[in-house]
Amino acid sequence: MRKKTLLASIASFLLLLHLLSPIQAQDIAEDVVSFANTQGLSLIKEGLSKDPGGYGYANEAEISEVTVGEGMQIHFIDGAKLRTASDSLLETVTPQESWEFLILSSGVPRSKMVIQKDSNGSYQVTEFGGNPGTLAYAIQSLQAEGSVSEPTLIRERDEYIAAFKKDNQELIIAPQQASSAESKGLSSNSEPQPPENLIDVLQSLQNDSSDNGKDGSGTVASASNADNNTPLIRPIMISILIALAAVFVFWVYFRRRKPSSPM
Repeated sequence: MRKKTLLASIASFLLLLHLLSPIQAQDIAEDVVSFANTQGLSLIKEGLSKDPGGYGYANEAEISEVTVGEGMQIHFIDGAKLRTASDSLLETVTPQESWEFLILSSGVPRSKMVIQKDSNGSYQVTEFGGNPGTLAYAIQSLQAEGSVSEPTLIRERDEYIAAFKKDNQELIIAPQQASSAESKGLSSNSEPQPPENLIDVLQSLQNDSSDNGKDGSGTVASASNADNNTPLIRPIMISILIALAAVFVFWVYFRRRKPSSPM
């Protein structure tokens, strides 16, 4: 009797852990979670094992023990919606058929895995490895906020923004690296804050991108490439100047060789 009671207690505890699992708490479809924990995990173990040290692992034995941690669906910022945004970042985002999961080693985030759904409805691992720091912070910050509505993970290039509503107020957490944040004019403060300042910064980057001949649609384009495009007129002008210089040199040379007229 005591053995049955113990087994029942263990089963209840495991069921409770399953129901409270962070993956389930993020409302990810069961088929996505199933793929992540089976085929996805097998694929990334194979990929990571090709270069354990390069991916930040001690050896293949450590990779063989990794597990899938928390995950969330990815959202992208819509450029057209961003242009007219004022006080809501959530209203500018579009959900993607893409999910990102943390990969854990001894319970600690060590890598990340990106799963996408293709046009045939099949799931594929499209990215793995990389530094999971800001992804882990964004997901865990959402969990730490407790009861929130519309928890949303936004990916802008390789950066992450957590957005949500709490007490009917929209808040964001943008745990970027300080150097990356400062280069874009963003605050490196990882505390929840209203989205207005971030919206202003993203709109500025979008406007700068549009001024450089880009439409800024889709995700918000960075303005860091503004100085990388050499105008076509510059090499053309240089070629013209070289040609004129050559003509002048030949003219001087032949003028000096021309014999003087007899008196």
